[in-house]
Amino acid sequence: MLKRFAQEICDITNGIIGHHVLITDEKGLTLGSSDLSRLGAVHTPSLECMRSRAETFTDSEEASRLEGVKPGVTLPVCLAGEVVGSIAIAGDHREVARYGYLVQKQAELFLREQMIQESAGARDRAVQELISYIASFAPGHDDSGILATRIRELGFEPGIPRVCLVLEPGSAKPGAAGKGLDPLEQISLFKEIHEIILSVFPEPLNFGSSLGGARFAIFAAIKEVGGGSVLDHAVSGCQRCREKMKGMGLILTVGAGSPARVLEELHYSYLDAWKALTIGLKKNDPGGTHSIDDYRLEDLLTTVNMKKGRLFADKTLSGLRKAPDGEEMLHTFHSWCRHPCSPGLVAKDLNVHRNTLGYRIEKIKRLTGLDIRDLGEAFELFLAATLDTLLD
Repeated sequence: MLKRFAQEICDITNGIIGHHVLITDEKGLTLGSSDLSRLGAVHTPSLECMRSRAETFTDSEEASRLEGVKPGVTLPVCLAGEVVGSIAIAGDHREVARYGYLVQKQAELFLREQMIQESAGARDRAVQELISYIASFAPGHDDSGILATRIRELGFEPGIPRVCLVLEPGSAKPGAAGKGLDPLEQISLFKEIHEIILSVFPEPLNFGSSLGGARFAIFAAIKEVGGGSVLDHAVSGCQRCREKMKGMGLILTVGAGSPARVLEELHYSYLDAWKALTIGLKKNDPGGTHSIDDYRLEDLLTTVNMKKGRLFADKTLSGLRKAPDGEEMLHTFHSWCRHPCSPGLVAKDLNVHRNTLGYRIEKIKRLTGLDIRDLGEAFELFLAATLDTLLD
């Protein structure tokens, strides 16, 4: 690690203090220097400095006896309690000594932060690979013992019931989070989003990672609570994430999969979460938590042959599409579906007189040939409208 960042540390430090700076490895070989002619050469004062683990001073007289060595101060660079190299500052040792300790600590802090970031990045990649493995896992064919081992190796308990949540933070338009930002700003934004999600769904009960772009997957622990849905805890967590991201100008849309009470069901929960998110966005409903349990019919319709489904939807809806107020008629129909056999509630929902509602129902019948007061015909129109949305 010191080798990778030695030249950068030297250049930055030299630019700040105005003195030549040199960094060596644990063998005294120069890894970085503001005097590029010294690269690869042995810096003799570093050997004693690292052996004693203390700063050493080199005056002009001593420097004149050593090849390529300038007067100055040399200090050991330690990482995790081990000496990994040294850093030397050229100049009158009485003058540059005041910089020594500061430069040493800055170099050690820089390396420590890089090590922590790389370690965290490696763990994030490992969790991301685990989620990819769950996505491709074939229940009944692949060995669930291998999946359990991979989960356990990352410090998570494989036997805990969980549900998959796919989270998509976006701007006013879903999927737009981070667009228009430069790469560093995007990284910073997604890192902040990830930290919010993990603060609400902390490890090791939960685990998750970025899926690339602005989407994240979380396998959230299920809490069995009497009298409520097993997903209530996960849904409330999504709402807390949503409130925190709202202050960042983001709208959080979530797809919630089916509960996975046994290990093999994690795969199905993951797939269901994606389906729920996709259906919710196709219904033009960003900013909510969409559970697959609310979209079982829509999920079933996604298995319909696309060509036949499109032909059915086009034929059934052709009259409404041609009418100037076709969208208003569809809106009336959807309200009718929400309040079946309750014309009074439908009229109130639409804020129209019941006579107006009756007129619209007759117009829908004239445009489609379907009487929505008949359950079978209403269901036919509902299927056509739903397929039209899903296949769009």
